[in-house]
Amino acid sequence: MRKSILDDQFMKKAFGQHAQGVRSITPPDFGEAGVSLIGVIFWLLILVFAIAFVVKVMPSYYDYWSLKNIVSQQAQQSGPEESASQIRHNLNSRLGVAMINIPQKDIQIEKGGTGPALITVSYDKVVPLIANISLLLHFEAVGH
Repeated sequence: MRKSILDDQFMKKAFGQHAQGVRSITPPDFGEAGVSLIGVIFWLLILVFAIAFVVKVMPSYYDYWSLKNIVSQQAQQSGPEESASQIRHNLNSRLGVAMINIPQKDIQIEKGGTGPALITVSYDKVVPLIANISLLLHFEAVGH
């Protein structure tokens, strides 16, 4: 079997001068490339936890965005002749349609002369994550 000049030059570059007469069928080891199985499992676990976090937290934010729109619309539609109890009743009926449950103590309504009412809804929401780990979210919607 004949060796080519290119094989000798490659072997010299790859392994130094001492590999002059040796012929190898495996390529030189230039380092590992890629991700190990443990690395793949690690990144999959991170991805699963991130997706679970988003799935548990997003409904609370969706309710908050809906609440902001409802409070803003209710404040703009309230007339100067409406009392605070009428505004609260209308707001509660809109929240009921949107299936958003807010305690009455978290809703403040202020009437200011002939302008629209100032409605402030400030509440906390506890979202259970894993076992005894929970996330406390604080929301405040203001409409005027």
